[in-house]
Formats: sequence, structure tokens, C-alpha cells
Amino acid sequence: MGVTDKFTRPDVGIVGGTGSMGSWFAGLLERFGSKVFRVGRKTDLTPYDAARRCDVVVISVPIADTVKVIQELGPLVPEDSLLMDLTSIKKVPVETMLKYSSAQVVGAHPLFGPDMAANSELTVAVCPGRGNSGLEWLSGIIRDAGLAVSVISPEKHDQIMGLVQGVNHFSTLAMALSVSRSGLDLDEIINCSTQTFKERLGRIRSIIGQPAGLFGSLLMDNPEAVGFVDEYVKAAGELSGITRGKDREAFKEVFEMLKRFFNR
Repeated sequence: MGVTDKFTRPDVGIVGGTGSMGSWFAGLLERFGSKVFRVGRKTDLTPYDAARRCDVVVISVPIADTVKVIQELGPLVPEDSLLMDLTSIKKVPVETMLKYSSAQVVGAHPLFGPDMAANSELTVAVCPGRGNSGLEWLSGIIRDAGLAVSVISPEKHDQIMGLVQGVNHFSTLAMALSVSRSGLDLDEIINCSTQTFKERLGRIRSIIGQPAGLFGSLLMDNPEAVGFVDEYVKAAGELSGITRGKDREAFKEVFEMLKRFFNR
């Protein structure tokens, strides 16, 4: 069997396939004819068995566990197979897959949660590592599913995610802390909120309904995040000073600068 044939109807083992994102990816692949083995803590098939026997091995475990799992399984994946991950951070996982495996390597990051995966106009970031046929197979599956593919280097991905995920989640959690310390009753806040603010409260509930470790990893395990968070705090301080000083001219200047940047 040639490399190209290997990815026509590949057997896919998803380590972490019983989790939310792993389950979503398993369902997507099954729609297009792949035989998928969902590997979890309580499944009969072990991660080691999946790594040895599958044409595609997908790592879909928490960020904090990803490198260790790759180090353990990478050497077991055959050279003509594909080793890939679905982690929200890409540079270190891709480097680790390249180091610990001789297989083809691709890093992937669905830029949405599994609860949003039925929506249209969603994108999967794809970071080439080694080999072409596995990359072509994955990109084709994503496009056939009606999703967009954004091909990007692992380094640039993490830099952008430092802003997109780091500042986004940090600012949401900062707002949550502000609301919790306001001294106001939450029900009264909700009853007197605009629809926009209710949506932001809904986003807060969505975040705190998930494991703390997930968002802690997005903020702390991506080294690009801290710089953008510092810049966010600096910008908030500048706006706070303008507001406290009632400097309407400075506020107008900031507003006009933002118009020029975003209205392109």
C-alpha cells in the first residue's frame, strides 16, 4: 500500500477520543468513511495499541498532558502514518512530534468549541510539520466538511492565539471578577442589563462551566499570551486614567485612532 492509498480510507486512532473535541473530530471523520477508534481511559484499546496499528494517530488530550503523551506514543507511530494533534497551542506540540516520531506530522487547531461545530464559516488552523499526503488528506476532510483551512506556521499560530485566546479569556475573567466584587445582586444586574451585557454574562458562565485547567493552560502555557495580557492591562490603565481625569479630548483621540485601525 502506497502512502497516498493509506489515507484514502484511513484507520484513525484518537487518543482522547472520548472527550468533547476528540468526539467531534471522530464524528467528522466517520462521516467521510474513516474507521475511528476512540481511545480513552476506560476503552479496551490502549493508546499504545492505537499508535502502532492506526494510519492516523490524533492526540486530543489536555494541553498540560500533550507533550508527555506525544513523547510516549510518537516513537510507536509507523513512518508512513500521520501523527497529529488538536491542541490550542502548536509550537511545542509540533516540535515534540517531529522530535519523537519519524511519521508524517501535522498540527491542527479547530478555532471553535465542539458546541459550535455545527455552525458555518468556521476555521481549522493547520500547521504543516512533515510530509504532504497526510496534510493533504486532513485539509481535504476539513474542506469537505464545509470548514475553512488556515495554513499557518506553529510560531505564528501561537503568537496570534496569545492575543485571540489570551487577551479574550483574560478580559472575560477580569470582567467576571469585577461583577462578582461589585456588591450588586446578580439577579438585579441581569434584570437591568442590555442584551449585549447579558450575552457577555453568558460567556462568563460558559467559561466557568468548563475546567479551570483549560483556561489556565491557554493563559500560562502559551508564552506569547503574557505579553499581550500585559499590553491589555496597560491599555486598560490608560483608559482608566483618561476616564478618571475626564479628559474628553484624549478619549476622542483614542476613539479616532481605533476607527482608523478597525474600519478598513
